[in-house]
Amino acid sequence: MPMQTALHILSLVSELKSEILGGKIVATEFYRKERAFYLIVKKKQKMALGFVYHPVRWGTYLVPASKLKIDTREKPRSAFDIQGCEITVIEQLGLDRIFTLTLKKDKQTLKLVIEAIGPNGNVWLLDHNGCKLATLRRKQFQTGEKYSAPPLEGKLNPFDLPISRFADSFNNYSGVSLAYYLEKQVLGINYALAREIAHRAGASGAKAGELDQAALTAVQKTLRQVCDSFENPSAGYLYRIGGKFEAYPLKFSWCEKPPEKFKTLSLAVMAAAEQRESVAEQQDEIKTVTGAVSKAVRRLEKRLRKIEEDIKQAANYEEYRRMGELLQINFKSIKKGMSSIVVDDVYSDSQKKIEISLDPSLSPNENAESYFKRYRKGREGLHLLKRRLQISRGELDELLKIEKELQQNFEAALERYGPEITSLIPKQAALGEVALRLPYRPHTLSTGLTIFIGRDGADNDRTTFEFARPYELWFHAQQCAGSHVVMKFPNKSFEPSRREIEETAAIAAYCSKAKNDTLVPVIYTQRKYVRKPRKAKAGLVTVEREKSVMVAPAKPA
Repeated sequence: MPMQTALHILSLVSELKSEILGGKIVATEFYRKERAFYLIVKKKQKMALGFVYHPVRWGTYLVPASKLKIDTREKPRSAFDIQGCEITVIEQLGLDRIFTLTLKKDKQTLKLVIEAIGPNGNVWLLDHNGCKLATLRRKQFQTGEKYSAPPLEGKLNPFDLPISRFADSFNNYSGVSLAYYLEKQVLGINYALAREIAHRAGASGAKAGELDQAALTAVQKTLRQVCDSFENPSAGYLYRIGGKFEAYPLKFSWCEKPPEKFKTLSLAVMAAAEQRESVAEQQDEIKTVTGAVSKAVRRLEKRLRKIEEDIKQAANYEEYRRMGELLQINFKSIKKGMSSIVVDDVYSDSQKKIEISLDPSLSPNENAESYFKRYRKGREGLHLLKRRLQISRGELDELLKIEKELQQNFEAALERYGPEITSLIPKQAALGEVALRLPYRPHTLSTGLTIFIGRDGADNDRTTFEFARPYELWFHAQQCAGSHVVMKFPNKSFEPSRREIEETAAIAAYCSKAKNDTLVPVIYTQRKYVRKPRKAKAGLVTVEREKSVMVAPAKPA
């Protein structure tokens, strides 16, 4: 059942009659993106009838207009042309979650129908004949079409339920628990209320056919008492039940944790809607973060498998050296234009014949050199691949550690690994939100190591002080304006190679005012030795224990 039942609407209608009946409508505010409609009414004070039908948070309530919390940049629009109308009649349609406000202005009579049925709710404006004039949501209707309320559920009305009818109905459901029966067969009763009725009546575990007449009478009496508490509630209580926030006008005897108390049930309903939103936002954050980390883990595992395959292939580079040397030994037998040559393999024990492919367009010497070139490239490539494998394994170990800690204590892990997690979140934010912008551009070195290149000014400061660990290396062109560049370590014990330092320094030089110089001095140090002077302009820092390297600027590929 939804958070608000027909009994909640019964209570709300009673409150409406007390607070806004006879008042005048001064404004209507509709926030389409928030899916929220507010009817502002002035009687003794300005009151707001809130109708929210958001998929995450919904509820209908009456609160002082000053209590409204509308956290959105969206400008409201007027939903209906009913400003200045007086509210003359307020009534609930049966024991349902639908109620009406009869409005009068001059000699015109209108009716506002509010279907407070959660995310599928709606508001209709009708003429004096009950024909549809306008709708809050984009519902199609014909001019002159009569409004017809959704059919009322075929359940028992707790305010008109003789003990004999209740007993006969319950006992027909053999094997069904009392709480389940009340929830499914009685109007306005949901899980929490059904549990409270059964608990108060001393029949929590009872099933159909197990209660005698006295026990059934006690249940029927308790049912009526609980329902009566909604008619003129003196307060509202906010509970968290099954991970969701719910509001009621009574204290539950079965609930151990004390509820939060509010002056009115409406205030508790509004708070429940707000809490539902914060819980949903937290769940969305958990889903986004854990999903991003899991995706990064799968991506790294795939990369590792690819690197391992490449290493197997690159390990054959010694074969190219052997081919080149065999061509040198048989140099006089090779003629330009030949596509292959068969020679004795002097490096094998059996000295069997072996066929070596040749490029007909190359000279004998050039063919031999092409094999030596592939040998050198393979040898260098294998070294790089092994380094990439080492770095990728370190990154994977760190990600698996983050993933485990997120599962154990999400908030603590998020605080500890905030920069690493932020860098994994997809750049496209959720629908309707501003896309996530990072203060740096990530780049991958030839060894597979990642570096962050600060964009400019304040972005440089954020890159250095928000996204770099104290033990990671920081680079900057010496005595020259440029980007802050951070070398990200797969783990704290990582030792960067000379090649990685020079490659990062060359990129730092390129991302500076000295990008067109032949050689540029670039300083680097651990991030913990980089400090921001007080009141210094954006991007300006002081550095200690720095080292320097001369490099030619190189554009990041």
